[in-house]
Amino acid sequence: MKKTLALTAFLLGAALAGPANNSLVVGTSQEPPNIYDPWNTNNLAITSEINGYMGAGLTYQDDDGVTKADIATRVPTLANGDYKVVKDAKGDVIRNSVTYTIRKDAKWSDGTPIKIADFQFWLKLENDDRVPVPDRDPWNRAKITANDADTFTITFEPPYLFADQVSPGLAPSHIMSAAWNAFDAKTKNEKDAKVTNEEWKKFISSFTTARNLPKVVAGPFKPTAWRTGNSLIMTRNPVYWNQPKNPENYLQTVTYRFIPNTNTLKVNILSGQLDAVSAVGLTFDQGTDLARNERNKYKTYFVPGAVWEHIDINARGQRAKDLDLDDPRMRQALLYSIDRDALVKALFQGKQAVSNSWIGPVSKLYKKDVTDYNLNVAKAKQLFAALGWTPGSDGILQKSGKKLSLNFSTTAGNSTRERVQQILQAQWKAVGVQVNIQNYPASVVFGPDFLSKGESGKWDMAMYAWTNNPVFEEGNLWKSEGIPTAANGYSGQNNPGWNNAEYDKLYKQAKVEFNQADRIKLFDRMQAIWNSEVPSLPLYFRVNVYTKVPGLVNYTFSAITQYPSWNAANIGWASKGAAEEYKQK
Repeated sequence: MKKTLALTAFLLGAALAGPANNSLVVGTSQEPPNIYDPWNTNNLAITSEINGYMGAGLTYQDDDGVTKADIATRVPTLANGDYKVVKDAKGDVIRNSVTYTIRKDAKWSDGTPIKIADFQFWLKLENDDRVPVPDRDPWNRAKITANDADTFTITFEPPYLFADQVSPGLAPSHIMSAAWNAFDAKTKNEKDAKVTNEEWKKFISSFTTARNLPKVVAGPFKPTAWRTGNSLIMTRNPVYWNQPKNPENYLQTVTYRFIPNTNTLKVNILSGQLDAVSAVGLTFDQGTDLARNERNKYKTYFVPGAVWEHIDINARGQRAKDLDLDDPRMRQALLYSIDRDALVKALFQGKQAVSNSWIGPVSKLYKKDVTDYNLNVAKAKQLFAALGWTPGSDGILQKSGKKLSLNFSTTAGNSTRERVQQILQAQWKAVGVQVNIQNYPASVVFGPDFLSKGESGKWDMAMYAWTNNPVFEEGNLWKSEGIPTAANGYSGQNNPGWNNAEYDKLYKQAKVEFNQADRIKLFDRMQAIWNSEVPSLPLYFRVNVYTKVPGLVNYTFSAITQYPSWNAANIGWASKGAAEEYKQK
């Protein structure tokens, strides 16, 4: 009864969706801990999607992977001379550079012109060890040189493979510099990484949270209200330069409603409370159910993507050693114990591809012929036995008086992941592995004190997804320098703590290999090494499910753009005069 009353109140109290006032109401199952952090120290997918409405870059890619100019006056190319490559006597690229000119009308939302100093400020913090960025590469080898007031050159030495396609970030130096200087003075001699990390959190939260909304942004929309646990409202930024013709015909307001329970999210689209459901929203089975009941009220899309669902195995700390999680044989045994083919057929009608690598079939670097860990209970039991784990009287594997009991976590409220957990829990129990499900809100799982701090033993297995752009795959997810530690401020994305010297060597070679055929060979070997040690248990590559109502145009995405907000300035209602430029493929 309480649930029914709460749901009814939730629906009745919600803002009505629709094109009546040129607004958009989007539902999502996750709420970001912060927004518009220029250094992306929060890796949550919903943060990236929302930031797309507020962010701008020198260049960007459209759904087809075509690079276009935004803050810059043009895209750097070899033909126009803005992209330059320097080779040695052997013909190997040793250095490259890109030159950009900032548009005269490019301004922050407070009307302050965007300057070279904003890119330099961003780069300085990106390469500061006190800032817990996910990855400093390639910006740790980049240098910015001002040519005049609006034109600057970025030089990469060693070279960066995607220098002409990936532009640096920017941060409002006129807003953040004073606070950064205070942070710098307070922490420059601090030896305790935990203290420094806490001071960083104070610094960044003063510009990016519900209590302290971003003071300026560069993109098509700016945040105007954020009710924690409820909604975030963004309004059109009138000084954004890259507006469509007649911007008044396009969205003026975008509201994100945070609905953690995906079943409630589904109810809201059925009841007409939402115009669209975020790419971070519906589960696959909910999408298929909605697709059967559309009746022209909405349309559900299943977009092929590079979203890799997997289970990280925590190989860090004493608990991991006691459980042999730091031994590849244990991870192989866990993978041989589960039936991923049956899982995909049962839950996803076979539409989501089982994976054996972190690189998906949509990438040119994808390697097909790695070990396929099909269900093989006999092989799994052999590996457990080789590690000294034998069945106890209750059937649970034990060693030295300890049971093989693993804590398995994922994002609470995601019904598909929770169903996957239950299926896998039963399959592991059948081979003697006790699995304890311990789920948390996404803000906790992806917060600063969970995945990145694996050595604390708070989790043994964690199921979530990585989204990778198939065009710009670098293999940096698994480099040993990417293991989060207190020494690096818990930056990096190698949460399992996998460390392989040969992989590191190949990864560094691949970073500067401009010949595609040779690069593919390097990645073949990198995937073979990864596949043999499985630091994470690969599950499947997701198709991205989202829903929108008829008449909402240019709300599209692909494996390259990843989120509909890539085209935020041009999203609108056909009935209000918005011109359709992109259709969902």
